[in-house]
Amino acid sequence: MPTPRKLTLLAAIVGPLVLITLALLAITGIVSVTAALVLGALATVLAVQLLMILTVRRVDGKALRIDARVKRHEAEMATVKTVAERLDRRLDEITALIEKHENRRDEDLQAILVSLGEDRLAFAPGRRQIEETVRDLLSHPAESAHGQAPYAPAAHGQAAHGQGPSREGTGRVLSEREA
Repeated sequence: MPTPRKLTLLAAIVGPLVLITLALLAITGIVSVTAALVLGALATVLAVQLLMILTVRRVDGKALRIDARVKRHEAEMATVKTVAERLDRRLDEITALIEKHENRRDEDLQAILVSLGEDRLAFAPGRRQIEETVRDLLSHPAESAHGQAPYAPAAHGQAAHGQGPSREGTGRVLSEREA
């Protein structure tokens, strides 16, 4: 289908030729002047009508393409909207799970801190008793037969009686270096 530009170019070339031909026919007397004017007006009106019809069809085609594009974008927007709603619901679920986890973590930390506090309170008297025992032993060392405390290390890093001090009941095994 020819475009309006091509038709305008064709009318610009053919139109003056038709008018010159009608003027020559009217001058030679083959066609009356009135008939030549009427034929020229009729050709001009037909050309304008053809141009108008093609312009309307072109505009209508553009409108249809725009309408199709708008519908396609609307469909894409609807898809995006449903996906966004799904993501929003999922984010709400994730947020709830995170809050639940944070609450549980806070409760666990609180329980651990309470337990640590209770353990500290429970071990405080035992610690005081051990400190008192150590202080008593250090302030009143008992002398052995060799003039040393029973558990004092000898000059060579060995205990006075062959073995190092016993730490039974503490759950800790001493190495030779500590003994």
